Amino acid sequence: MKSENMYIVWAHPRADSLTAQMVQEIQKQATHHGINVSVLDLYRSGFNPVLGLEDEPDWSNPDKRYPAEVHRLFGELKGKDTIMIVFPLWWYSFPAMIKGYLERVWNFGLAYGGQEFPAKRVCWLALVGGSEARFEKYGWKKNMTEYLQGAGSYLGIEESHVDFLFNTIGVEEDITDRESHYQGLFKQAREKVDALVR
Repeated sequence: MKSENMYIVWAHPRADSLTAQMVQEIQKQATHHGINVSVLDLYRSGFNPVLGLEDEPDWSNPDKRYPAEVHRLFGELKGKDTIMIVFPLWWYSFPAMIKGYLERVWNFGLAYGGQEFPAKRVCWLALVGGSEARFEKYGWKKNMTEYLQGAGSYLGIEESHVDFLFNTIGVEEDITDRESHYQGLFKQAREKVDALVR
């Protein structure tokens, strides 16, 4: 399925972070391919990731009304064929912003529970500080891939792609040319977009 409408969700407290730069590369490459792109910057948008009582699902009522922010953000997914979620991996998991977004916005009665998830494809792109070898050695690549693909399956998403960019801090391997190293990471991010138009 060729992507035509992409929605990027990302989180990092610094607007000039490597995560932010990856989002810019993805957005430019998608635009180059004629893909319409919308971006949700969770930090700069003022999103509150804390799930409160008003966000708790009512399992007997899939029509429950959540806070206006939740319905607005979920409404932004409509008409999008591809959702790309870009985030740094902290403590081998999501930043709280991403986890809170999933908990509050991809909620019962909206993303699941008798409803069809709006997008047919979700792409997860995690920036891992260390090397791939170490990440795989302790089983984190397998665990995280299975977790994210399992979540996609639960929501009935047809395609769920999980990708990692490794050594984003650049300290675990012998990197002599840091500029080439980071340009290589940007290239990998652009190639993820290229794969969506084939």
